[in-house]
Amino acid sequence: MKIVITSPYDFSYPGGVQSHIFELSRELLRLNHDVTIAAPLSNKNIHNLPSVKFISLGKPVSFSFLGSKNRISINLLKIIKCIFYLRKNKYDVIHIHEPLLPSQIIINIFTKTLKIASFHAYSHKKNYLYIVFNFLLKLVLRRISQKICVSKFSKLYINKYFLFESVIIPNGINLENFSYVSKKSKKSYKDISLLFVGRFDETRKGFPILLSSFIELKKKYNDLKLIVIGPGNKNIYNKKSNHKDILFLGTIDQKNLPKFYQNSDIVCLPSTENESFGIIILEAMATGSVLVSSDIDSYKDILYKNQYGFLFESKSVKSLTNTLSNIISKKINTKENLENGLNNVKKYSWPKLVSEIIGVYTKEKNIINLGKF
Repeated sequence: MKIVITSPYDFSYPGGVQSHIFELSRELLRLNHDVTIAAPLSNKNIHNLPSVKFISLGKPVSFSFLGSKNRISINLLKIIKCIFYLRKNKYDVIHIHEPLLPSQIIINIFTKTLKIASFHAYSHKKNYLYIVFNFLLKLVLRRISQKICVSKFSKLYINKYFLFESVIIPNGINLENFSYVSKKSKKSYKDISLLFVGRFDETRKGFPILLSSFIELKKKYNDLKLIVIGPGNKNIYNKKSNHKDILFLGTIDQKNLPKFYQNSDIVCLPSTENESFGIIILEAMATGSVLVSSDIDSYKDILYKNQYGFLFESKSVKSLTNTLSNIISKKINTKENLENGLNNVKKYSWPKLVSEIIGVYTKEKNIINLGKF
């Protein structure tokens, strides 16, 4: 099949939707499908696939919405050029991610190809744009043949505003990239490293909570280190984090990400809200990493389901500090927990999930073809 996958988010920045599209595209390519990606681009494409055509939707603008910093394109010229290209090249499927964002709405309205949409977002806050423009957005959604949600939480969220049938196909993990590497057991507390991956200056990601906990832990564990990967302004934390044992690495090449999981002792996921899934959970599972996560509903659901990870009370520095201290001092046995993660992560492998997504493509394509007779 000839497939175009569209993203509303900047492919120069890391993010769950971008990672999802990248891995989906790679797997479709492996199965000999013709794949094109259309997305905003502010700088270098850090999700580049050599054999996949990339269409830039223009430089994004950044704005905050529902607690998240979004980098989306409103470059009409680039979006219109993309639409003309899609019309000319006659794709079989347009797979639109987050279809209710501006660039995605325009692509949806002005193309006639079979459309599949994936919904990723979740928030406990009211989306007033969905309320005010509800009638118009319902008309936009009618142009989509099939809807996919990445979790029951993304489904619950979107169905608060728009009632439609959808299938749940979760985020996936490239098991080959994040393959388990045996970690040497440390006999002392020395050189224990914590890993944070995400947009650290976005409040909902919970980095200030981890930072406060780290400062407390340093009083007891002098050689503790904190590695921070992801975009953000570290100067925000300079007064509090001016410490040689905190390493801000910024945005890194995504192919190098697995080695940081493999070389760290504990992965910390302190998000406080508005998370529908959490790809970092899968990455930690696949690399055999100890994971300490906040107990927000979406994370708790995945971790309980897979009997993996250690939860702390969301937003509580004290709870996080106690959990980390118990793991570092080996008061908590992590062996069985890690084995559960390594076994259960297999069900999130991309070869398995892409077969489900292709099943959606082909089912809807066959329905449309039957309707022509």
